[in-house]
Amino acid sequence: MQINPFRALLPHLEKIESNDTFFAAVKEDFPHFVQGGCFESRETPALYLCSIQSATHRALGIVACASIKDYLQGAIKRHENTIPAKEEVQIRLWKEQQAMIKPVLLAYPSVPAIEVWMQNMADKQTPNLEIPFPADEQTYRIWEISDPIEVQYIQELFAAFVPRSYIADGHHRCSSSAVLYERGLIQGNADPDFLVALFPSSHLNIQAFHRILDEVSWTADELIKKLEPYFHIESRPSAVLPNQKFEWSLLVENRAFRITWRSDFLEHYHWEKAILDTQLFNEVILPTVFGIVNVRQETRLHYVEGVKGIDYLQKEQQRKPQRVAFALYPIDLQEMMLLADHNQALPPKSTWFEPRMKNGILVRPFPI
Repeated sequence: MQINPFRALLPHLEKIESNDTFFAAVKEDFPHFVQGGCFESRETPALYLCSIQSATHRALGIVACASIKDYLQGAIKRHENTIPAKEEVQIRLWKEQQAMIKPVLLAYPSVPAIEVWMQNMADKQTPNLEIPFPADEQTYRIWEISDPIEVQYIQELFAAFVPRSYIADGHHRCSSSAVLYERGLIQGNADPDFLVALFPSSHLNIQAFHRILDEVSWTADELIKKLEPYFHIESRPSAVLPNQKFEWSLLVENRAFRITWRSDFLEHYHWEKAILDTQLFNEVILPTVFGIVNVRQETRLHYVEGVKGIDYLQKEQQRKPQRVAFALYPIDLQEMMLLADHNQALPPKSTWFEPRMKNGILVRPFPI
Protein backbone atom coordinates (compact mmCIF):
# COMPACT_ATOMS: atom_id res chain seq x y z
CA MET A 1 0.00 0.00 0.00
CA GLN A 2 0.99 3.58 -0.61
CA ILE A 3 0.73 6.03 2.31
CA ASN A 4 1.64 9.71 2.14
CA PRO A 5 2.17 12.56 4.62
CA PHE A 6 -0.23 15.50 4.60
CA ARG A 7 -0.59 19.02 6.01
CA ALA A 8 -2.94 18.67 8.93
CA LEU A 9 -5.19 20.89 10.98
CA LEU A 10 -4.89 20.07 14.68
CA PRO A 11 -7.38 21.09 17.36
CA HIS A 12 -6.25 24.02 19.51
CA LEU A 13 -6.95 22.48 22.91
CA GLU A 14 -6.44 25.71 24.84
CA LYS A 15 -9.54 27.12 23.17
CA ILE A 16 -11.74 24.10 23.93
CA GLU A 17 -13.68 24.06 27.17
CA SER A 18 -15.10 20.51 26.97
CA ASN A 19 -13.53 17.84 24.77
CA ASP A 20 -16.66 15.67 24.84
CA THR A 21 -18.89 18.55 23.74
CA PHE A 22 -16.52 20.08 21.20
CA PHE A 23 -15.62 16.95 19.26
CA ALA A 24 -19.23 15.77 19.25
CA ALA A 25 -20.16 19.06 17.53
CA VAL A 26 -17.29 19.19 15.01
CA LYS A 27 -19.21 17.45 12.23
CA GLU A 28 -21.92 20.12 12.23
CA ASP A 29 -19.91 23.18 13.31
CA PHE A 30 -16.45 22.69 11.76
CA PRO A 31 -16.42 25.91 9.64
CA HIS A 32 -17.53 27.91 12.69
CA PHE A 33 -14.79 26.36 14.83
CA VAL A 34 -12.15 27.12 12.19
CA GLN A 35 -13.23 30.75 12.07
CA GLY A 36 -13.02 30.85 15.86
CA GLY A 37 -9.39 29.74 15.83
CA CYS A 38 -10.07 26.30 17.31
CA PHE A 39 -7.77 24.61 14.79
CA GLU A 40 -4.13 25.30 13.96
CA SER A 41 -2.51 24.55 10.62
CA ARG A 42 0.68 22.50 10.43
CA GLU A 43 2.86 23.69 7.57
CA THR A 44 5.07 20.61 7.25
CA PRO A 45 3.58 17.48 5.67
CA ALA A 46 3.66 14.65 8.18
CA LEU A 47 2.34 11.28 9.18
CA TYR A 48 0.67 10.97 12.57
CA LEU A 49 0.62 8.22 15.15
CA CYS A 50 -2.66 7.93 17.01
CA SER A 51 -3.09 6.04 20.28
CA ILE A 52 -6.61 5.43 21.60
CA GLN A 53 -6.46 4.25 25.20
CA SER A 54 -9.33 2.99 27.34
CA ALA A 55 -9.36 1.21 30.68
CA THR A 56 -9.12 -2.19 28.98
CA HIS A 57 -7.68 -1.62 25.52
CA ARG A 58 -5.07 0.37 23.60
CA ALA A 59 -4.94 0.74 19.84
CA LEU A 60 -2.01 2.36 18.03
CA GLY A 61 -2.24 3.30 14.37
CA ILE A 62 -1.08 5.69 11.67
CA VAL A 63 -3.09 8.55 10.18
CA ALA A 64 -1.99 9.34 6.64
CA CYS A 65 -3.23 9.90 3.14
CA ALA A 66 -3.89 6.80 1.06
CA SER A 67 -4.03 6.64 -2.70
CA ILE A 68 -7.49 6.52 -4.23
CA LYS A 69 -5.92 4.30 -6.91
CA ASP A 70 -5.35 1.63 -4.26
CA TYR A 71 -9.09 1.71 -3.60
CA LEU A 72 -10.05 1.64 -7.27
CA GLN A 73 -7.60 -1.17 -8.03
CA GLY A 74 -8.69 -3.32 -5.08
CA ALA A 75 -5.79 -2.96 -2.65
CA ILE A 76 -8.22 -1.30 -0.24
CA LYS A 77 -10.95 -3.88 0.17
CA ARG A 78 -14.57 -3.06 0.84
CA HIS A 79 -17.26 -5.31 2.27
CA GLU A 80 -20.32 -3.09 1.91
CA ASN A 81 -22.20 -1.78 -1.11
CA THR A 82 -22.51 1.99 -1.26
CA ILE A 83 -25.44 4.18 -2.26
CA PRO A 84 -24.93 7.00 -4.80
CA ALA A 85 -27.32 9.33 -2.96
CA LYS A 86 -25.23 9.02 0.21
CA GLU A 87 -22.09 9.74 -1.80
CA GLU A 88 -23.59 13.01 -2.99
CA VAL A 89 -24.50 13.93 0.59
CA GLN A 90 -20.89 13.28 1.65
CA ILE A 91 -19.52 15.37 -1.23
CA ARG A 92 -21.81 18.29 -0.32
CA LEU A 93 -20.58 18.07 3.29
CA TRP A 94 -16.95 18.19 2.15
CA LYS A 95 -17.72 21.24 0.03
CA GLU A 96 -19.23 22.98 3.06
CA GLN A 97 -16.36 22.04 5.35
CA GLN A 98 -13.54 22.30 2.80
CA ALA A 99 -11.91 19.53 4.79
CA MET A 100 -11.91 15.85 5.64
CA ILE A 101 -12.55 15.89 9.37
CA LYS A 102 -12.62 12.12 9.97
CA PRO A 103 -10.34 9.50 8.41
CA VAL A 104 -11.55 6.27 6.90
CA LEU A 105 -10.69 3.46 9.32
CA LEU A 106 -8.61 0.77 7.61
CA ALA A 107 -7.56 -2.54 9.16
CA TYR A 108 -4.56 -4.44 7.87
CA PRO A 109 -3.09 -7.82 8.89
CA SER A 110 -0.59 -7.17 11.65
CA VAL A 111 3.04 -6.66 10.61
CA PRO A 112 5.52 -6.90 13.52
CA ALA A 113 8.04 -4.50 11.95
CA ILE A 114 5.38 -1.79 11.62
CA GLU A 115 4.15 -2.28 15.18
CA VAL A 116 7.73 -2.09 16.52
CA TRP A 117 8.34 1.13 14.58
CA MET A 118 5.13 2.72 15.84
CA GLN A 119 5.89 1.85 19.45
CA ASN A 120 9.48 3.13 19.16
CA MET A 121 8.25 6.45 17.75
CA ALA A 122 5.70 6.78 20.56
CA ASP A 123 8.26 5.91 23.23
CA LYS A 124 10.91 8.40 22.17
CA GLN A 125 8.69 11.41 21.41
CA THR A 126 6.38 13.52 23.53
CA PRO A 127 2.84 13.53 22.11
CA ASN A 128 1.84 16.69 20.25
CA LEU A 129 -1.69 16.24 21.62
CA GLU A 130 -3.19 14.42 24.56
CA ILE A 131 -6.98 14.57 24.57
CA PRO A 132 -8.99 12.96 27.38
CA PHE A 133 -12.65 12.10 26.83
CA PRO A 134 -14.16 11.58 30.29
CA ALA A 135 -17.60 10.52 29.02
CA ASP A 136 -16.13 7.67 26.94
CA GLU A 137 -13.28 6.95 29.38
CA GLN A 138 -10.81 7.28 26.52
CA THR A 139 -7.61 9.22 25.94
CA TYR A 140 -6.21 10.09 22.52
CA ARG A 141 -2.51 10.77 22.03
CA ILE A 142 -1.15 12.14 18.76
CA TRP A 143 2.49 12.18 17.60
CA GLU A 144 3.61 14.08 14.50
CA ILE A 145 6.17 12.21 12.35
CA SER A 146 7.76 14.63 9.90
CA ASP A 147 11.37 13.40 9.77
CA PRO A 148 11.86 12.49 6.08
CA ILE A 149 13.95 9.45 6.98
CA GLU A 150 11.27 8.03 9.29
CA VAL A 151 8.50 8.85 6.82
CA GLN A 152 10.34 7.08 4.01
CA TYR A 153 11.05 4.07 6.23
CA ILE A 154 7.42 3.48 7.21
CA GLN A 155 6.29 4.10 3.62
CA GLU A 156 8.66 1.35 2.49
CA LEU A 157 7.35 -1.01 5.17
CA PHE A 158 3.76 -0.50 4.00
CA ALA A 159 4.77 -0.90 0.35
CA ALA A 160 6.59 -4.16 1.15
CA PHE A 161 4.38 -5.83 3.75
CA VAL A 162 0.83 -4.49 3.40
CA PRO A 163 -0.48 -5.57 -0.01
CA ARG A 164 -4.07 -4.84 1.03
CA SER A 165 -6.16 -3.28 3.78
CA TYR A 166 -9.83 -3.51 4.69
CA ILE A 167 -12.38 -0.76 5.25
CA ALA A 168 -13.55 -1.00 8.86
CA ASP A 169 -15.48 2.28 8.91
CA GLY A 170 -16.08 4.76 6.11
CA HIS A 171 -17.23 2.95 2.97
CA HIS A 172 -19.06 6.03 1.69
CA ARG A 173 -16.09 8.30 2.41
CA CYS A 174 -13.99 5.98 0.24
CA SER A 175 -16.47 5.75 -2.60
CA SER A 176 -17.17 9.51 -2.45
CA SER A 177 -13.42 10.17 -2.73
CA ALA A 178 -13.35 7.93 -5.79
CA VAL A 179 -16.27 9.82 -7.34
CA LEU A 180 -14.50 13.14 -6.81
CA TYR A 181 -11.26 11.75 -8.21
CA GLU A 182 -12.93 10.50 -11.37
CA ARG A 183 -14.75 13.80 -11.83
CA GLY A 184 -11.46 15.61 -11.29
CA LEU A 185 -9.76 13.59 -13.99
CA ILE A 186 -12.23 15.05 -16.48
CA GLN A 187 -11.73 18.56 -15.12
CA GLY A 188 -7.95 18.25 -14.79
CA ASN A 189 -7.80 18.74 -11.00
CA ALA A 190 -8.06 15.23 -9.56
CA ASP A 191 -7.00 14.80 -5.93
CA PRO A 192 -5.38 11.34 -5.70
CA ASP A 193 -5.40 11.06 -1.88
CA PHE A 194 -7.90 10.65 0.93
CA LEU A 195 -7.52 10.62 4.71
CA VAL A 196 -7.18 7.25 6.45
CA ALA A 197 -6.36 5.82 9.86
CA LEU A 198 -4.54 2.50 9.50
CA PHE A 199 -4.67 0.14 12.48
CA PRO A 200 -3.27 -3.40 12.66
CA SER A 201 -6.04 -5.96 12.89
CA SER A 202 -4.76 -7.15 16.27
CA HIS A 203 -5.51 -3.68 17.72
CA LEU A 204 -9.17 -3.60 16.63
CA ASN A 205 -12.24 -5.26 18.06
CA ILE A 206 -15.40 -6.11 16.12
CA GLN A 207 -18.66 -5.59 17.94
CA ALA A 208 -21.97 -6.93 16.73
CA PHE A 209 -24.87 -4.92 15.35
CA HIS A 210 -28.04 -6.03 17.14
CA ARG A 211 -31.50 -5.88 15.55
CA ILE A 212 -34.74 -4.38 16.86
CA LEU A 213 -38.03 -4.95 15.04
CA ASP A 214 -41.19 -2.91 15.67
CA GLU A 215 -44.88 -3.73 15.15
CA VAL A 216 -44.63 -7.43 15.94
CA SER A 217 -48.18 -8.32 16.93
CA TRP A 218 -47.55 -11.90 18.09
CA THR A 219 -47.19 -12.90 21.71
CA ALA A 220 -43.88 -14.31 22.88
CA ASP A 221 -45.22 -17.87 22.67
CA GLU A 222 -46.55 -17.30 19.16
CA LEU A 223 -43.20 -15.90 18.01
CA ILE A 224 -41.34 -18.85 19.53
CA LYS A 225 -43.49 -21.28 17.53
CA LYS A 226 -42.63 -19.43 14.31
CA LEU A 227 -38.90 -19.61 15.12
CA GLU A 228 -38.80 -23.27 16.18
CA PRO A 229 -38.22 -24.67 12.65
CA TYR A 230 -34.87 -22.84 12.60
CA PHE A 231 -33.65 -22.76 16.22
CA HIS A 232 -33.23 -24.68 19.41
CA ILE A 233 -34.86 -22.33 21.94
CA GLU A 234 -34.51 -22.16 25.70
CA SER A 235 -35.85 -19.63 28.18
CA ARG A 236 -33.41 -17.62 30.28
CA PRO A 237 -33.97 -15.82 33.59
CA SER A 238 -32.28 -12.66 32.27
CA ALA A 239 -30.89 -11.19 29.06
CA VAL A 240 -27.29 -12.05 28.24
CA LEU A 241 -25.16 -11.60 25.15
CA PRO A 242 -24.55 -14.65 22.95
CA ASN A 243 -21.14 -16.22 23.49
CA GLN A 244 -20.59 -17.99 20.16
CA LYS A 245 -21.43 -17.89 16.49
CA PHE A 246 -24.92 -19.07 15.48
CA GLU A 247 -26.20 -18.31 18.99
CA TRP A 248 -28.52 -15.34 19.47
CA SER A 249 -30.42 -13.80 22.34
CA LEU A 250 -34.09 -13.05 21.74
CA LEU A 251 -35.85 -10.37 23.82
CA VAL A 252 -39.64 -10.22 23.56
CA GLU A 253 -42.14 -8.73 25.99
CA ASN A 254 -40.38 -9.09 29.37
CA ARG A 255 -38.79 -12.43 28.51
CA ALA A 256 -35.36 -13.54 27.31
CA PHE A 257 -34.42 -16.61 25.28
CA ARG A 258 -31.25 -18.28 24.05
CA ILE A 259 -31.73 -19.43 20.46
CA THR A 260 -29.21 -21.47 18.48
CA TRP A 261 -29.42 -22.42 14.82
CA ARG A 262 -30.30 -26.03 14.04
CA SER A 263 -27.32 -27.81 12.50
CA ASP A 264 -29.48 -29.52 9.88
CA PHE A 265 -30.64 -26.13 8.62
CA LEU A 266 -27.06 -24.76 8.49
CA GLU A 267 -26.14 -27.68 6.21
CA HIS A 268 -27.96 -25.83 3.42
CA TYR A 269 -25.14 -23.24 3.52
CA HIS A 270 -22.15 -25.60 3.74
CA TRP A 271 -20.88 -24.59 0.29
CA GLU A 272 -20.51 -20.88 1.14
CA LYS A 273 -17.11 -19.39 1.97
CA ALA A 274 -18.54 -18.04 5.22
CA ILE A 275 -21.96 -18.21 6.85
CA LEU A 276 -22.81 -15.03 8.71
CA ASP A 277 -25.44 -14.54 11.39
CA THR A 278 -26.45 -11.25 9.77
CA GLN A 279 -26.85 -13.08 6.45
CA LEU A 280 -29.12 -15.68 8.06
CA PHE A 281 -31.15 -12.95 9.74
CA ASN A 282 -31.71 -11.12 6.44
CA GLU A 283 -32.16 -14.13 4.15
CA VAL A 284 -34.14 -16.45 6.44
CA ILE A 285 -35.68 -14.83 9.49
CA LEU A 286 -36.84 -11.52 8.05
CA PRO A 287 -38.59 -12.88 4.92
CA THR A 288 -39.91 -16.22 6.19
CA VAL A 289 -40.93 -15.21 9.72
CA PHE A 290 -41.67 -11.49 9.42
CA GLY A 291 -42.40 -11.12 5.70
CA ILE A 292 -39.68 -8.49 5.19
CA VAL A 293 -37.83 -8.67 1.88
CA ASN A 294 -36.18 -5.25 1.40
CA VAL A 295 -33.91 -4.71 4.41
CA ARG A 296 -32.64 -1.28 3.35
CA GLN A 297 -36.12 0.21 3.04
CA GLU A 298 -37.74 -1.42 6.07
CA THR A 299 -38.73 1.30 8.55
CA ARG A 300 -39.64 -1.17 11.31
CA LEU A 301 -36.07 -2.44 11.52
CA HIS A 302 -33.51 -0.66 13.71
CA TYR A 303 -29.91 -1.37 14.63
CA VAL A 304 -28.07 -1.06 17.94
CA GLU A 305 -24.28 -1.04 18.13
CA GLY A 306 -23.00 -3.96 20.18
CA VAL A 307 -20.69 -1.71 22.18
CA LYS A 308 -23.79 -0.32 23.96
CA GLY A 309 -24.35 -3.64 25.69
CA ILE A 310 -27.24 -5.98 26.46
CA ASP A 311 -28.79 -3.75 29.15
CA TYR A 312 -29.16 -0.89 26.67
CA LEU A 313 -30.65 -3.26 24.07
CA GLN A 314 -33.18 -4.59 26.55
CA LYS A 315 -34.23 -1.08 27.59
CA GLU A 316 -34.74 -0.16 23.94
CA GLN A 317 -36.75 -3.32 23.34
CA GLN A 318 -39.03 -2.61 26.28
CA ARG A 319 -39.43 1.07 25.46
CA LYS A 320 -42.25 0.32 23.01
CA PRO A 321 -44.95 -2.35 22.91
CA GLN A 322 -44.88 -4.96 20.14
CA ARG A 323 -41.10 -4.67 19.84
CA VAL A 324 -38.61 -7.55 19.76
CA ALA A 325 -34.82 -7.57 19.78
CA PHE A 326 -32.22 -10.02 18.53
CA ALA A 327 -28.71 -9.83 19.99
CA LEU A 328 -26.17 -11.32 17.56
CA TYR A 329 -22.64 -12.58 18.04
CA PRO A 330 -19.88 -10.44 16.40
CA ILE A 331 -18.61 -11.41 12.98
CA ASP A 332 -15.08 -12.81 12.93
CA LEU A 333 -12.50 -10.47 11.39
CA GLN A 334 -11.00 -13.29 9.31
CA GLU A 335 -14.41 -14.01 7.79
CA MET A 336 -14.84 -10.36 6.88
CA MET A 337 -11.42 -10.32 5.22
CA LEU A 338 -12.14 -13.58 3.39
CA LEU A 339 -15.38 -12.26 1.91
CA ALA A 340 -13.78 -8.89 1.03
CA ASP A 341 -10.91 -10.70 -0.70
CA HIS A 342 -13.52 -12.44 -2.86
CA ASN A 343 -15.32 -9.15 -3.55
CA GLN A 344 -18.39 -10.23 -1.61
CA ALA A 345 -20.41 -7.70 0.34
CA LEU A 346 -21.56 -8.28 3.89
CA PRO A 347 -25.19 -7.55 4.76
CA PRO A 348 -25.84 -3.96 5.92
CA LYS A 349 -24.89 -3.26 9.54
CA SER A 350 -22.80 -6.39 10.00
CA THR A 351 -19.79 -4.92 11.82
CA TRP A 352 -19.02 -2.20 14.33
CA PHE A 353 -15.29 -1.70 14.82
CA GLU A 354 -13.78 -0.36 18.02
CA PRO A 355 -12.03 1.91 18.53
CA ARG A 356 -12.87 4.32 15.74
CA MET A 357 -11.54 7.86 15.55
CA LYS A 358 -13.67 10.82 16.47
CA ASN A 359 -14.33 13.74 14.14
CA GLY A 360 -11.81 16.58 14.30
CA ILE A 361 -8.86 14.85 15.97
CA LEU A 362 -6.84 15.10 12.75
CA VAL A 363 -8.18 17.10 9.83
CA ARG A 364 -7.02 17.28 6.25
CA PRO A 365 -7.87 20.51 4.38
CA PHE A 366 -9.73 19.57 1.23
CA PRO A 367 -10.61 22.53 -0.99
CA ILE A 368 -13.17 21.43 -3.58
